[in-house]
Amino acid sequence: MEKGNKFKLTGHSFRRIVIMTFCLFVAMCMAFVMFYMYKPNQNALGALSSVCMDIVCIVILFILIGSFAFGNYGSNRTTRLFAVLLVASIWAMFLDFLNWAFDGSLEFGHLTFWFTTGSLCMGSILACIFSIYLYFYMNEMHALGKMKKSAIVCGVLNLISFCLTFILAITGTAFEFVDGHYEIGALYDVVEIIPILSLLYLTGFVICNIKKVGIHDTFAVAGYIFFMVAGALIEAEYNIGSTYVSVAIADIFIFVMIQNEIIAKEKRNVQKWMEKSNTDVLTGFYNRFAYEADIIKLGASVLEDDFVYISADVNSLKHINDSYGHNAGDELLVGAAKCLETCFGSYGKLYRIGGDEFIALINIDENKLETLKNKIDELTSRYNGEFVHGIAISCGYVTKKECENMTIREIAILADHRMYEAKNDYYKRMGIERRKSRG
Repeated sequence: MEKGNKFKLTGHSFRRIVIMTFCLFVAMCMAFVMFYMYKPNQNALGALSSVCMDIVCIVILFILIGSFAFGNYGSNRTTRLFAVLLVASIWAMFLDFLNWAFDGSLEFGHLTFWFTTGSLCMGSILACIFSIYLYFYMNEMHALGKMKKSAIVCGVLNLISFCLTFILAITGTAFEFVDGHYEIGALYDVVEIIPILSLLYLTGFVICNIKKVGIHDTFAVAGYIFFMVAGALIEAEYNIGSTYVSVAIADIFIFVMIQNEIIAKEKRNVQKWMEKSNTDVLTGFYNRFAYEADIIKLGASVLEDDFVYISADVNSLKHINDSYGHNAGDELLVGAAKCLETCFGSYGKLYRIGGDEFIALINIDENKLETLKNKIDELTSRYNGEFVHGIAISCGYVTKKECENMTIREIAILADHRMYEAKNDYYKRMGIERRKSRG
């Protein structure tokens, strides 16, 4: 085997091994309980139905965990924390599975007590993990920094709930054993109401920030909370093992949030790449690539009556570069861009298509155009920078009305011709020989 093909135990592959081992352990324990240790009695039907529901939901969570273990979900802390949430969900459901499988069906005495206690405590743990996950997600996706306080409040409430659950279970006030199986105690509702209230609090917070968060993520959070709360309330009211069935469904909603995060990041990356590929680094104007793309679009459409093509060229760039250095030359170009932006930026698009060449494609009436022609001359003449004092820009203007039958390419040629005429006039007025001070 070649050296480059040898297996290396990276952090990602280690996490995959741990997750696969965990899933295999849970699956083997379930199989062991179901096929070797199950002895039905008077409670068999209820226990079997709850066990089957748990098995289906555990399979769903296995699929989600497998997707995270082998899919391309990156390694940021938000997705890692969601993987922890899934693992905790499976563990909680597994405890619930053992609870229902052993309750009145196997001769394990008070072993059911620890499964029941663990199952109840995991409800608080899941709510706590979810609050932390939600904080990281909202902070990364929507810069919702004030989510932190809400996550802390939710985490503290569920830590209290966890401790309270354990104390009530130990003292026998949460549930008690009667004839080999447990019965709900007087304070059972107390250990469930705190996680429910904390999750509802988080939901309200997200809904209040729906404008910043967006409808998709708000819907996902609300869906998660709805199924979590509905499952807990149904189990508390009717003594049906529905809590962790709803947990599995709720986790699917968060999986949708993860998918949304990935899609949103991809869109942002594409948008950044498009902006970068279409932007001139020095001036922030559109570059020649963007100009050519827009010219093709304009060539395939009918130009508006107030369309104006402006070809602009900065005078004396070569002289400035040679005399004062390229920093001065860059300042000259940036200053010219600022003047052009001030005059024409609100009327259309501006491009830098070469070293000292600028293009403006705008829509403006002729009277306003005359005003802006004078304004650009005034702004450039008054420009005062670190190296450059005063800028001269030669412009060629062509309006749609004077060129009804010309294509956009022909209009561009005419605008360039007028720009060069203005440039020659400038050098004649200044008494500068054009060839020595080209640019």
